[in-house]
Amino acid sequence: MAVMGLPGAGEAAQRLSPTQMVERLNHFYEIATRAVVARDGTVDKLMSDQVIAFFGTPYNDREHALRAVEAAADVIAAMEDQWGGTSLVAAAVGTGEAFVGNVGEGGTRDYTAIGQMVNSTHELLGHARPGEALLLPATYTAVSSHYPDAPIRTITIADRDEPVAARAVSVRAPAAARAGRRALATIMVLDLVNSTVIASELGDAAWRELLARHYGRMRELLAVHEGTEIDTAGDGLLATFQAPVHAVRFGEAAIDADAALGLRTRVGVHTGEVEGDQGAIRGIAVVIAARIGALADAGQIFVSNTVRDLVAGSGLGFEDRGVRSLKGVAEPRQIYSVLRSPD
Repeated sequence: MAVMGLPGAGEAAQRLSPTQMVERLNHFYEIATRAVVARDGTVDKLMSDQVIAFFGTPYNDREHALRAVEAAADVIAAMEDQWGGTSLVAAAVGTGEAFVGNVGEGGTRDYTAIGQMVNSTHELLGHARPGEALLLPATYTAVSSHYPDAPIRTITIADRDEPVAARAVSVRAPAAARAGRRALATIMVLDLVNSTVIASELGDAAWRELLARHYGRMRELLAVHEGTEIDTAGDGLLATFQAPVHAVRFGEAAIDADAALGLRTRVGVHTGEVEGDQGAIRGIAVVIAARIGALADAGQIFVSNTVRDLVAGSGLGFEDRGVRSLKGVAEPRQIYSVLRSPD
């Protein structure tokens, strides 16, 4: 089974007209349907911002796992740069036993797939990043020779007793990694303040649920502000943006979104050269962004002088925070905080 979705659709719907949103969803539906049919799959549902399909039944059970992964990859690649930035599509693919047939009575009968594997695949989609497909272990076992370097991502799924070692197939890496060379990027580092205390108070299960909601909102906002998720080490977030103003606006929205969840967030932003390495980024610019963010208090966005200069004319305001020494950085840096308008 393959489930393909648009993680940022909910946020996009708030800024687009109904007509614009329908046009974009129809475009997504058309691309996904063609990809599924081309791989001998069956489209189960076009549901909200998702396309659900299954492979291997009622016909052509040969290499059904591979065909499902390839169909998902086709959709992700086809949506590259459709709405600006990298592909907005994320996908999840699961393999296993399921009931496939007609359910319901009378006029409400529906030909669909039901079972634990189906439920797990649907939930897995919520952890997938735009531009990638997450594969359940049974799926990866069937296709591992085609994707030998897919990294493991340990994910908690509600209907599983133990965390699942999913595999992440990146259909197209961020621009810096694709080029295989140094490139200019705006780096944003987000950190949850006092997260250890909150986790201790809530307990493991409630904390995992809260983190899942946090990252779900962050991914929606990344899609809206044209950001690319790079890493989520611990409870933080490392992302790159096409423009510094997008990174700052994302930071503002992220702080507000986390506040609604009862979380306190701080953000650091810097623009500089990074070196791509198979979807990851590295370089002194990444260190600078992280160190700048560590200086901020909860609810604050700190930026470098480079960012302040690049967003001149954007309407953003700043407060001088002085020249600060940053650990691991040779020279002190001029730091600014973003002035946020009162609600």
